[in-house]
Amino acid sequence: MLIERVRPTLLAVFSSLILCGLALPLAQAQSQSNAIPLDFDAESFLNNRVDAQSEMPTEFTWIRGRYANYGGGRSRRGGFGGGFGGRGGWWDTDYPDAESNFLRGVQRYTNIDANSKSYDFLDLTDPRLFEHSFLYMNMKRVPIGQLHSGPDFQPAEIEALREFMFRGGFVLLDDFWGEAHLQDFQTEMAKLFPERELVKLDTRHELFHTFFDINEVAQIPGRAVTWNYNGGFSLDDPSYPPSVYAILDDDGRVMLVANHNADLGDGWEHTFYEPYPTRYSNEAYKIAINFLIYAFTH
Repeated sequence: MLIERVRPTLLAVFSSLILCGLALPLAQAQSQSNAIPLDFDAESFLNNRVDAQSEMPTEFTWIRGRYANYGGGRSRRGGFGGGFGGRGGWWDTDYPDAESNFLRGVQRYTNIDANSKSYDFLDLTDPRLFEHSFLYMNMKRVPIGQLHSGPDFQPAEIEALREFMFRGGFVLLDDFWGEAHLQDFQTEMAKLFPERELVKLDTRHELFHTFFDINEVAQIPGRAVTWNYNGGFSLDDPSYPPSVYAILDDDGRVMLVANHNADLGDGWEHTFYEPYPTRYSNEAYKIAINFLIYAFTH
């Protein structure tokens, strides 16, 4: 089987991370009883925005995935792809401010060798993807329910993503809201893994206790909700219950998670923006750090 053939590649990478002191001790990261009940406050590093070693190379690089389904024109990232606001399409929403801020939190609260500049983006079919173990993607489509700017995974992308996850890679999908987006997401997951069940995780799963103890999935708002100009959304809106979906491998390892009715990217991006409520940024950091530690230890 493919999963048996390729998995040692990332196991070797993980072993090197342990030797370099980048990941938490396994005894801490794998057991709910040993999960670290740290208090977290994203504002606590407001005075440390600029990390002095931000230009130094690091062992970990946060990778955002660029899918092929984005519009024509010139992207702000230097490639072709117009899309929303003159950017490269929906794939680069919140990029790179979300990455930069989140990595400051990773640097402050974990032993992972990262800094505010250790991020990049890659096409899903780029062979360099297999040099990494963690992949983040923005999921939603605009207009809702139409294949104009969100992921519409093509055969080569499906093959690459499946291979990435079977090698031990972890995929985080973020920022899709409501029933229409959920249906879009289910359509893409059926293309990606027609043979696997999409499951909804509750907070008893170890994913919520690998570093921080998370006992409630928070509805992390996008800026449209916080700035009150989107219409139809409000903070802690009961019409949009947050949930975490997952796809598991044959051994029960989480290969992919998806945050429905939540926008982690905005939670990170607006850490330093006073009108954005700090409690939502806090939750966005905590759950994503848990995902990251889980990816390193599984």
